[in-house]
Amino acid sequence: MRAPTLAILGAALAALVPFVMPAPAIAAQTNYTLDPLHTSVYFGASHFDRTTVRGRFGKIDGRIIYDPATGAGSLDFTVDTGSVDTGNRTLDGVLRSDQFLDVQNNPYARYRANHFVVEGGKLVAVDGDFTLRGVTQPLRLEADRFSCGQIVLFGVHHDVCGGDFHATIRRSAYGLTRFLPDVSDDVTLRIAVEASPGQP
Repeated sequence: MRAPTLAILGAALAALVPFVMPAPAIAAQTNYTLDPLHTSVYFGASHFDRTTVRGRFGKIDGRIIYDPATGAGSLDFTVDTGSVDTGNRTLDGVLRSDQFLDVQNNPYARYRANHFVVEGGKLVAVDGDFTLRGVTQPLRLEADRFSCGQIVLFGVHHDVCGGDFHATIRRSAYGLTRFLPDVSDDVTLRIAVEASPGQP
């Protein structure tokens, strides 16, 4: 009777294997907090097809949920349109007026995305929706570079994700038609982002 007993014992152990084996790891998405000192939005537009008028927005807020292992995640950024800065006060006033950004009625621009494009294990783009002056249009941000890892700053170790992105929008699609075509319809965006794990 020894052989049947061993067979029964073996079958019982086999049945228990699924319960005692560790479950496969589940991808963990992490909440990231923007570093305002290393996050920026710059823009540029052609002026009479001769030079480029450039500026930036100084106040940006938002959240990122990201899993570096899989590339899955989402983001939600807001840009204070009143923080536009070209280095020219007169031009800044024009851009804040209802001829352009209409800051009084549209104090924020917003970018929301939940599709991160990963190729060969690298983040290459983010697909989302950009809202400006109450108009929402799809917008892809192309990644120039992006990575996550640990850095050492003033002797302190920090986990940081960051990268540079670019995109081009047609301002007329958002109702910004003043000074066309002397100031180009195409506006280039260059965005730098750094973020560290933080509270949801």
